[in-house]
Amino acid sequence: MSSTGLEIRGLHAGHGDLAVLHGIDLVARPGELVLLAGPNGAGKTTLLTTIIGTLRATSGTVSVDGSELSGKPVHERTRLGVGLVPEGHGLFPGLTVWENLRVAAKAARLTGAEAEAGIARAIEVFPKVGERLRQDVTTLSGGEKQMVAFGRALITDPKVLLLDEPSMGLAPIVWHQVLDTCRALADDGRAVVLVEQRVMEAVGAADRCVVLQQGRITRDEPAEGADVSDLTSDYFATGATS
Repeated sequence: MSSTGLEIRGLHAGHGDLAVLHGIDLVARPGELVLLAGPNGAGKTTLLTTIIGTLRATSGTVSVDGSELSGKPVHERTRLGVGLVPEGHGLFPGLTVWENLRVAAKAARLTGAEAEAGIARAIEVFPKVGERLRQDVTTLSGGEKQMVAFGRALITDPKVLLLDEPSMGLAPIVWHQVLDTCRALADDGRAVVLVEQRVMEAVGAADRCVVLQQGRITRDEPAEGADVSDLTSDYFATGATS
C-alpha cells in the first residue's frame, strides 16, 4: 500500500460532557508540514491527543497510511507510525537522557534490538543527545530538552509526527533551529503537524496553514502567500475560548 499519511474524517471528541472537536476533516500527506494555528481553547491539543489515543474520540476516523487507529491503544498507534512531541517536552525529571529514551521505547513496546535501533536513530538526528546520554534531563538547556523530546518521538521512526507548541520557552535562535528540524523531518518523507502560536515565524517553514476555532477548521490554505497577519498573539488572546 502506498504511503498516504494522516487522514482524519468527521472527528468529534471532548472531555466528559464538554464537546471540543466538531467534525474535524484534516489530511497531512508524506513530505508535508502542516501548521495548525488557533486561539487558546480552540481544541488544538485535544486534536493531537485524540490522534495519539490518550483521548478517545466520540465519533469519526483517524488513519495512517490507510490503517484505522480508532479503538487502538497508544502503543499500537505509535507502532503504526504516530509520534508526539508534547507541550513542555514531557520528559521525566530525575532520569538521564538515556533513561528517558528507554522509557519511550518501552512505552512503545519495542524489543531490545528495536529499542537500540530507535535510540540510535534519535542520536543520528540529534548528535548532541548522544553527548548528553548520562546527564539528568533537569541539567539540560531548553533547546537540549526539546532535542530529547524530539528524539523520544523518533524512536519508532514515525510516519506522522505531531508537535504541540515546541517553541515554548525557547530562545529565538533555538526556536528557528527547531523549525529547521521540523522542515527537515517533513522533507524526509514524514507528515508533520505543528501546533504553534508563533504563526508569523512558523508559516515560512510550512506547506499549509490550518486554523482551528471553537473546535472547527475555519481555514485550510497553502502557507506560501497566505495572509496570516490576523493570526497574531493579539488575535489569539482576544479570540480565546474556554
